[in-house]
Amino acid sequence: MKKLRGAILSFSVLLGTSAAFSYDFSAIVTDSTKVDFYNGKFENPLLKQSEKFIGAFTTPLSKDGVSSLAAEATVEHKMDRQFGDDGKTDNNIVVDCTLFKFATSRKIKGNILDVSAGRFFYSDLSGIVVAQPNDGIFAKCKMSKVEFSAYGGYTGLQNVKNVSVITSKGKIWSPSDEKDVYDFTAPYAIGSVCVSLPYIFKNQTVSFEGLCAVNVGGPADFEDDDERIYGTVNLTGPLSEKLFYTINGTFGTTDFDKIGLLGSLNINYFSIYKNAALEFNAVYASGETDSMGSFVGVTKIAACLSKDEPIYSGLMKMGLSGSIIPIDKFVVSAGGDMVYRLLEDSTELYGVQVSGGIMYKMYSDLNFSLSVSHFVGKYEEASRTEIALGFALAL
Repeated sequence: MKKLRGAILSFSVLLGTSAAFSYDFSAIVTDSTKVDFYNGKFENPLLKQSEKFIGAFTTPLSKDGVSSLAAEATVEHKMDRQFGDDGKTDNNIVVDCTLFKFATSRKIKGNILDVSAGRFFYSDLSGIVVAQPNDGIFAKCKMSKVEFSAYGGYTGLQNVKNVSVITSKGKIWSPSDEKDVYDFTAPYAIGSVCVSLPYIFKNQTVSFEGLCAVNVGGPADFEDDDERIYGTVNLTGPLSEKLFYTINGTFGTTDFDKIGLLGSLNINYFSIYKNAALEFNAVYASGETDSMGSFVGVTKIAACLSKDEPIYSGLMKMGLSGSIIPIDKFVVSAGGDMVYRLLEDSTELYGVQVSGGIMYKMYSDLNFSLSVSHFVGKYEEASRTEIALGFALAL
């Protein structure tokens, strides 16, 4: 009871302190309707309907504005309706707090120190190993020729219905009860350190990062010793005024007996003509062989648009995507990829995917979107076609 009173008192003091400054409340209502067809057949579709309310709050905590508090919460209704002889309907409510962050920035002897603490989104250099909200603290020190950053976070209090964690053996953590509005994900302590050398030569930036993920106790503890180490080298910069690239290389291991490798290349071209953009992307994630381990990240991220939505493990993908604003208020995008499976002694084509979409910004606070994607798998059971319609309204 004393701890509860102390927490309430601390929160009241915080609100009282911030009362002298302005509050900023905002809200967004979204609606999404998706129709999925599987196995290359346009019959017995799966209808996925979602309505979401997002509420956000920000306030400065200092007169100079360098310290602030931000929070965001969501309430979502999901309905899945499977058509066909064995069709059924599932309705679920998902509640989540996706952001609760204190942030501050200080200038110390000509250097800048940025600190964030609470619940906020964190991504490693690759954007594939870890890319999710966590509860933790992040600090970055910006000096004239070098930048240092460190992060410590905990996954175990996240809602598994929005954030799913993968074990080192590739098991995807799933809800214990689909009807629960909030269900905890697998508990990991994540720590990372990063050194970046900005504009070290000809505006090129080189970064080095070490990251570890250790299974610890938590509400959803699966009682399994799981310790992983990752190391990343990242090189990024301009090739010309409108052409940019990023090269990323990451290794991951549990015991250094075998090492899994992740490599990626992004080349981006930007044009002032109708804000056109073009991107080439290639990703390689090693599979299990006699000499190499299977690469497995921490956050579940779908590597392609197939029915089974495989993770970045034992897979290679490359493709092109682009976007353009042909007329005012309309954004058109399209892309295509080839996806390969990396087997123990060979590589096979897994499938080809194409996608396209259009977004209409009717007003500054209202937009509509329509998208279509199609994955043609080598094996029919992997094929999927999805048609999605959505809108978002800022209140």
